Amino acid sequence: MTRDDEDIRRLFTDAVPPLPAPRDRIAEVGTRVRRHRRRVVTTTAAAVTLIVALGVALPTLRGPDRTTPPVTATDPAGEVVCPTSIAGRPDLDAVRYGDDEPLVPPGAVEIINCQVQVDNLHSAPEIPGPRALTTGVDEIVRMLNAQPSRPTDGRGRPYADGELRCTAAAQQEQTVLVLRYADREPVTVWTDSNCRVAVTATHGRGVDFGIFSTFLDRYREQLVATTDPATITTPACPATIPAERMSDSKPPDRIRFHHSDPYPILPTPLIEVAACRYEVNDDTAELVRQEQRRADADDLRPILNETFDRSATRSDCGGWPDWRGHPLPTTFDTLTVADATGATAEFWVRHSPCRNARHLFANNQATPLLLDALTGMLGRPPGR
Repeated sequence: MTRDDEDIRRLFTDAVPPLPAPRDRIAEVGTRVRRHRRRVVTTTAAAVTLIVALGVALPTLRGPDRTTPPVTATDPAGEVVCPTSIAGRPDLDAVRYGDDEPLVPPGAVEIINCQVQVDNLHSAPEIPGPRALTTGVDEIVRMLNAQPSRPTDGRGRPYADGELRCTAAAQQEQTVLVLRYADREPVTVWTDSNCRVAVTATHGRGVDFGIFSTFLDRYREQLVATTDPATITTPACPATIPAERMSDSKPPDRIRFHHSDPYPILPTPLIEVAACRYEVNDDTAELVRQEQRRADADDLRPILNETFDRSATRSDCGGWPDWRGHPLPTTFDTLTVADATGATAEFWVRHSPCRNARHLFANNQATPLLLDALTGMLGRPPGR
């Protein structure tokens, strides 16, 4: 480049004002970030102050503390204790019959079935405790209110004159229903099977006792639905029992408390079965073998139902009183079954010197299928 060229370049440079320095964009970003943080901190502090202020003021605005949840509308009101006698029952002749007023108010949320002993001289084998139904309650209420408005005869036909006509059959127990409501005190319904009526404190109706069969059906279904099978077990076999027990007592059956018809005797699937074999020495039965099963427990149910069916063949072996003079057994088995409701029942099978199968209400011949089942669990019994 010549000197003249240098002079010309300087003239052009001096003719244009100097440009500003390029912007520092990184520094600007940092500035904006710091400005945003200051705004966030300021806003947050203001929000916290507002929340604290509201927290102090809200209890005054909203009223008392409600941390405890309110009682739901279906919680039954009033305490219920099953009566222990019929002394508190209304006079059956004094209550009102023949009107259209419902026997019980609608809207019950629970019905408790109480069995009240009425014969103190001849007690029932065993009376069940209170049974509380919480499902299907409306169905039972409708059935109660649909009963005939007047006392009925044995075929459910109302008497034209509305008078009570009662039989004098011996009764060991009577049924009392206690209905519980969410918004009122319980209502008690007393029944009398001899007079065939159901009464409250003020009025009564004739009654079809099939209503109690429906109650038991619903109650059994409720138990099955709410009982965890894992919690259901049968009791262990006792190491010894008095041999005379096989003649002067009866096998206990608590499964019958939960079903409406005596046949079949086992209406609900079995969860567990325990088999015990005893040999008698000096009037004491000693345990010699036992077996407990769950996987195939229900296979025994049709066998027992057949053995103790209504049409099954009766036995005169080891009955009570043992008027035929059969001696005490020398070998016998016991079967204890637990069904899906959690209830249990016992069955006794006597092998020698005579053979029979006993249930609470039956003394029958042991069927070949029952003996096969016992052989599979405990080995071949004597005399087979």
